[in-house]
Amino acid sequence: MTIWRRVLVATVAAAVPATALIVVPIDWMRTHDLGTALHRVVESQINDQVRERCESDPTWFLTGPLEGRPAHGTFVPASPDDLPPRPRVQPQAFELFAFDDNFLGSSSANPRFPLELRHRLQTGVPFAMESYASPTGMGVQVAMPTGWIDSPCAYFLGRMQPPPGRLAQRIEAAAGVFAVCFVVGLIASQQTVRRVRRLAHDARESVAADYATIAPDAHRDELSSLTFVFNDAANDLHQRRARIDDQDEMLRRFVRSTEDDIGRPLAELEARLTAIRAHVAAPDAAGHVRDALRQTHDLSARIENLTLAARLKTGEALAATRVDLGALVNRVAATHAPIAEAAGVALHVAPPDRPIAIRADEALFERAVANVVDNAIRYSSSGGSVTIGLAREADAGRFRLWVSDTGTSLDDEQFRALAAAKRFRGDEGWNRRPGSRGLGLTIAQEAADRSGITLDLKRPGAGGIEVEFSGPTADATGPDAVA
Repeated sequence: MTIWRRVLVATVAAAVPATALIVVPIDWMRTHDLGTALHRVVESQINDQVRERCESDPTWFLTGPLEGRPAHGTFVPASPDDLPPRPRVQPQAFELFAFDDNFLGSSSANPRFPLELRHRLQTGVPFAMESYASPTGMGVQVAMPTGWIDSPCAYFLGRMQPPPGRLAQRIEAAAGVFAVCFVVGLIASQQTVRRVRRLAHDARESVAADYATIAPDAHRDELSSLTFVFNDAANDLHQRRARIDDQDEMLRRFVRSTEDDIGRPLAELEARLTAIRAHVAAPDAAGHVRDALRQTHDLSARIENLTLAARLKTGEALAATRVDLGALVNRVAATHAPIAEAAGVALHVAPPDRPIAIRADEALFERAVANVVDNAIRYSSSGGSVTIGLAREADAGRFRLWVSDTGTSLDDEQFRALAAAKRFRGDEGWNRRPGSRGLGLTIAQEAADRSGITLDLKRPGAGGIEVEFSGPTADATGPDAVA
């Protein structure tokens, strides 16, 4: 069912009780006014002239139909509840009947005294009023005592028929009120229907425009709040779609770079190993072995960096555990010792005087330190040296891990470009600009940021580059403590 049809049904459903709530009180007031007028008429009949006429011939109606009246003295009712059938007479617009102290009428043309009115008069009320069913509709009858003791006219019962056309008036009034309520409800709901249709149109336009924001209308109600709910949902969908697009782009770049980052090193490694097999006794065999070792190491590092970059880019949760920095440094040094030896670079480790631990993702932070050591060896010339140092600062709650080399110094512009802090994108491995940060150093920066650790690049006076990690230890307390 469409909204418009629902509105029509709801409007009709609301108009019916509204009509009843309006018409019924109006009809009650009309009946009450008719009863009030009847009460005044009956009350005006309580006088000496009417009493004399009523008591002289009580079998005759005071006011009422002329036909069907019994002869004088032939009607003696036994009780008010045991009356013969009333003659078929044509009721008048106004009728007045007399009853004695026992609520018995003196004529068979009298109606039975209404039981409810009888009970109410016996309680002492000055008069009683109620509606009754007449041949022409619902009339009004009023009963009241006359005050005439031991008289056949001790009580008067007055009846008044409904005005001509009363039923038609009621129908017309009900139809008019219903029409007004229906039109008012329809007009009131029309604006809501338009707003719902406009909201649906704006939602479709927003989806077509890649979940653009919908401007809320000027109203401040539940329907207007739907725009805010839709905007929140659209923003969430937009972000999810952006993440999916980023992941797709990363996958495409990963596939495109497979030839450069994996295929080509593998081809070069195959060539080196082929040369070693053909010239195992040749003087340059050792050089081929060193080159093959370096190619293998580079390939392994690239695969690990690309895999880790994909994890970071997709927002995968990292597990923060207690990491022994001394053991981590020893593992990194042992892995890079053959590479340093093959490159003619001396690798030194300065261990701490006592164990140092931090809270971080162990695989991520170890990859960060390995990338820094790998860069230091790569950019150190033969005969140079690389130092991995680990120490506690003067403040026992902080540590310092540094990697320094004796490679070629950078000028100011190159150093600023290298030291510039950048937001991790995950595509730094494909940036081939000279002097730009590669994926390895960018992962190191990201690992430090996610672990609450500071990464600084320095230029020692003796030349080369020094990369320093510093931050709180796992047993630190106070504002530097790591959760």
